[in-house]
Amino acid sequence: MTLTALHTQAPEDYINPDDGLRYCGKCHAPKEQYFEPGQVLFGMDRHPIECSCAREKREKREAAERASHRASQTQKLRSEAFRDVPAALWTFESAGTMTPQLEKVKRYVEHWDEFRKDGQGLLLFGNVGTGKSYAAGCVANALINEMHTVRYTTISDAVNRMQGKFGADREEYLQTLLRPDMLVLDDLGAERSTSYGKEQVFTLIDKRVLSGKPMIVTTNIPLNLMQNAADLDDRRIYERILSVCVPILFDGENFRKGIATEGMKKAMKLLKG
Repeated sequence: MTLTALHTQAPEDYINPDDGLRYCGKCHAPKEQYFEPGQVLFGMDRHPIECSCAREKREKREAAERASHRASQTQKLRSEAFRDVPAALWTFESAGTMTPQLEKVKRYVEHWDEFRKDGQGLLLFGNVGTGKSYAAGCVANALINEMHTVRYTTISDAVNRMQGKFGADREEYLQTLLRPDMLVLDDLGAERSTSYGKEQVFTLIDKRVLSGKPMIVTTNIPLNLMQNAADLDDRRIYERILSVCVPILFDGENFRKGIATEGMKKAMKLLKG
């Protein structure tokens, strides 16, 4: 036998003379165990067990299989979530700067179980380019990493699809927006402002609210205009959103005071940390 073979050959199992059991030549842990005194199975008084190195090898293999399965599942959840919006890489970790707004939104994720139980979401409002959509994507990806279902879509795309479907097809599409644990509706106000279009927006938001599941809505519409909308159709939409979504202003300033309901006061306390 060559020197190389001597170094690569696995140590052989051996019988320990102290107890008569087979031991692993590598980790020197027993590979057999006696039955309880007086017990015999098929004429044997002992049964095989895992030695330490075999158990470690199995646990590593199982951990790798779980990790692979989880990665496959999260990839599937991400592809379902971002069918229409390229937000799969929007994460808190990849943010250039953790702004005060991102910090609040991150705390929403940290307290997700409570917000989910209460059916409370977020209204991210402010000027164009202030990071509202990115923040919503960060929440979506963080929840997906925890194996929650998410759907991220623009309001205008949702309305257009609803308008182009009827009967069972329309209901099935609506269910794709109602079933996920979190729904992100991006860019409220960019959709066509016809009475019919507004009715579709109200229908979607109302059904989501009634489902008891949270949503995140982003918009460039100032909060004071939403709270004091003159148009009846607009007011119905905004009131439903504000009844379940905590507003966060994306302009670097703190979230406004004066939340009416106890649920909103509780949400504010959680977001302040």
